[in-house]
Amino acid sequence: MSDCPLCKRDNACAISNGNNPETCWCMNVQMPAQLLECAASNRETCICQTCVDEWNKKGC
Repeated sequence: MSDCPLCKRDNACAISNGNNPETCWCMNVQMPAQLLECAASNRETCICQTCVDEWNKKGC
C-alpha cells in the first residue's frame, strides 16, 4: 500500500500493490500538470484518484 502525498490516504497504486502497471486506475485519466506540481515534493508517491477527481472539479 502507498499513500497519496496530498491527502495521505491509500492511492490504490497497482504497482505498489504488486500488480501490472497497465491495470492501474491512473492509466485511464489525465493528470493535471498543476496537481503534479502540488505533489512535487514526493515524486515517488502517486496521487490518489479522489484527489485527481476533486482537482478536476474544483481546480486550484
